[in-house]
Amino acid sequence: MTAIQMILTTYHGNCHCGRFRFELTAPEIAEAIICACKLCSKKGYLWLNTAASGTTYTVTRDDDKCLTEYDSAALKDRFCKYCGTGITGLHSAGPLWGQLLVNIRTLQEVNPFTLKCVMPLVSPAPPEDVSTTHRISDEAQHLSSCHCGKVQAELLVPITDLEVKEDNCSSCVRNAYIGVYPTKDQVKIHGREHTFEYLYGRKFNGTAHCKTCGVAVFSNVYGPPLSVFDSLPAERKERVMAVYRKNMALQPLNVRAIDGLDIELLQIKRTDEGTEGYVLPP
Repeated sequence: MTAIQMILTTYHGNCHCGRFRFELTAPEIAEAIICACKLCSKKGYLWLNTAASGTTYTVTRDDDKCLTEYDSAALKDRFCKYCGTGITGLHSAGPLWGQLLVNIRTLQEVNPFTLKCVMPLVSPAPPEDVSTTHRISDEAQHLSSCHCGKVQAELLVPITDLEVKEDNCSSCVRNAYIGVYPTKDQVKIHGREHTFEYLYGRKFNGTAHCKTCGVAVFSNVYGPPLSVFDSLPAERKERVMAVYRKNMALQPLNVRAIDGLDIELLQIKRTDEGTEGYVLPP
């Protein structure tokens, strides 16, 4: 097919909070590039190379210059400093060197769960790609960390003892978030002071991102205010409060941030409900 005959589609992309928006014109997106460098792995990036024939990338909104940059040895990463969504990347090594890459997960019209072909691209990071001082106790089974090492979480039980979930809601799909749900006494977190938190929707949950590299290591559960249960009949209130207390005891972690873990070997419960109800602010 010649360039003249090529059928192009206009896609609309944005960070979750909507401060950064863009349009992408490209052939129909049916596959994504996966890079094996540490930063791409921890952020779960699905890349589209804008150097592909017929592809154009145009920024349509950038409130408060909301994108911040983080340079690893392999990637110059740009993510929203308010909601943590990764938008673009430039690799400094490997076959994608110098090419502007766009995170497919940010596109409204694409469901990553339905991409038919994901092409692995092995682009090993240099040894200095991660400058992390691991702080791990004897009882820890897994260490979860951001890329720069300022934020870490120790999981004190084997991940195989816990349920692992992934969905494609508007927030999780942009963060590539895969959740595991230990209780607070099963987790030790270091570096909370180095995070910014993004709360969305009804603000019952918040995702904590490293201020420096943007990796989401853990989430926080806040739940609804207790006053919402006041009008419930006593028997129902007791049941609902039991669930509430159970949820409030959780300390969710992002599985992608766990070091040395082969995600492909996990049994992940995936829910394909999409982004229904997600509305961008004006």
